[in-house]
Amino acid sequence: MKCPYCNQDMQKGYITSDARFLAWREEKHESANVKTGDGVQLAKKVFGGAATVSDAYCCKACRKIVIDYAKTETYAV
Repeated sequence: MKCPYCNQDMQKGYITSDARFLAWREEKHESANVKTGDGVQLAKKVFGGAATVSDAYCCKACRKIVIDYAKTETYAV
């Protein structure tokens, strides 16, 4: 996918979380705590359980993340 901001190639990955962190990672089951390897730490002290968002594209050139949620389930409120 091309970045809509700078037209560079984006890396496909996942938004992952646990009780303390939120991060973009290249692999689905990597820890949200980005201490080693590639990843982008998005937040700390996120409360609640673990979650994963598929199809999150990261542009490291302009530091943007694009999430495609077309394939996710929707829930009635």
